[in-house]
Amino acid sequence: MKPLKIFIPFIVGIILLVSSFFASAQSPEEFKQRRQAVLAKMAPNSVLILRSNEAAGGFENPRIGGYFYYLTGINETNACLILRGESTRPLPPARYGRRPQIPLSELLFITPVNPARANWDAQGLGIEGAINEMGFEHVMSFREFDSSLGQLLLENPEIIYMDIQKSNSLESPLTEDEQLLKMARDKGAQFTIQSPSVVLSRMVHIKSTAEIEIIRKAVEITAEAHRTVMRSIQPDMYEYQIDGIVRYIFQINGATAAGFPCIIGSGPNSVVLHWMENSRKMNDGDVVVVDIGAEYGLYWADITRTLPVNGTYSARQKEIYEIVLKANEEAIKMVAPGAAVAGISNVIDEILSNGMVEIGLIKNAEDFRKYYYHGPGHPIGLINMEYTDFDNLEKGMVITIEPGIYVREEALGVRIEDDVLVTENGYEVLSKGVPKKINDIEKLMRESGIDTKKHLINMKY
Repeated sequence: MKPLKIFIPFIVGIILLVSSFFASAQSPEEFKQRRQAVLAKMAPNSVLILRSNEAAGGFENPRIGGYFYYLTGINETNACLILRGESTRPLPPARYGRRPQIPLSELLFITPVNPARANWDAQGLGIEGAINEMGFEHVMSFREFDSSLGQLLLENPEIIYMDIQKSNSLESPLTEDEQLLKMARDKGAQFTIQSPSVVLSRMVHIKSTAEIEIIRKAVEITAEAHRTVMRSIQPDMYEYQIDGIVRYIFQINGATAAGFPCIIGSGPNSVVLHWMENSRKMNDGDVVVVDIGAEYGLYWADITRTLPVNGTYSARQKEIYEIVLKANEEAIKMVAPGAAVAGISNVIDEILSNGMVEIGLIKNAEDFRKYYYHGPGHPIGLINMEYTDFDNLEKGMVITIEPGIYVREEALGVRIEDDVLVTENGYEVLSKGVPKKINDIEKLMRESGIDTKKHLINMKY
């Protein structure tokens, strides 16, 4: 293990260079326009505070995402952004001869470049990089954030948009956030805390042209992984071997991570929505649910297909599959600006319930929830993002449509999930490159893929 240490700084350097490429996929001007839009939405005398996560150790691949990346384009730990809404009140009197230092509408805190560590660790943007490359005008060292935040709280903002780290119970010690807010209130500050999602939630649902292109790339990589799995899967393979094939395709195409742990659920595991153990040997006659999504440029895809392990669906598997496929296709046809999510969900419910009655799985249509126990889909986009519920679709949203039927007593689960962009006049199925009709899947599964047996080692010690 020790020789590996020689290469770790090099590997980390490559990772951060890739992260810098991701940051440039959207222009600094786009991030600036988002900040300006947020400032326009903020209440008077309010402050928005966003933090990237703290560095956990010496070697890491930062995957920030969330609201911080959405407004800055910076994929680094130990960084913070403060936005100040319009002020209608005068600043409080100077304390100890000092005025608060944050009269600016936006201020970024970032870790400075450390030349002494340049031969050991890849360096981030630093203060100069944030100014010259990302277009920030006012940047300070991350070390100054705590004191600046304390001064800011004493300016008596009325609203603070901030995700607070909270203690687990009344008996638990106060977190650093709670201690800071308590001290400010003890000194007379009066403010309410609101989630940043109050001003950001609708914005993040509507994807820009640049964001859509990044998501499109993530979808294309995921589609290639699905096609490769279809060509490669064989009875007696393990679920984790499919997981390995998926991640291999992700990596060689520049997707340095999976957007979520791969779900490879075969046989009895196919009815478990979030089966991520991926430990079972797949048997001849099983189906396997392959629910995967590449992360590219910090944006993720999410596509699911259900495959026959031996390459041919049985009559019963086809019966269930065709019902789910019909629900998937009919729901997608409803996607358009203004379409009600509830309406799409109702169509899926109706098709699945009627189909279950027709094949004798249930007697009464209202019992369909026994075999279908999730919603119609969800938004996708930037990682670590808080996506709130919405009632109607809008142009620029990217969502999944993912009906399913899960028959536990038959160890038979089927889910079909596509990624769909809401366009000006309707929809575009971004994941159309992944076969989902039975004949097309079976045809592709007859082609040659990755033979994992060639790479297996002798485990007889």
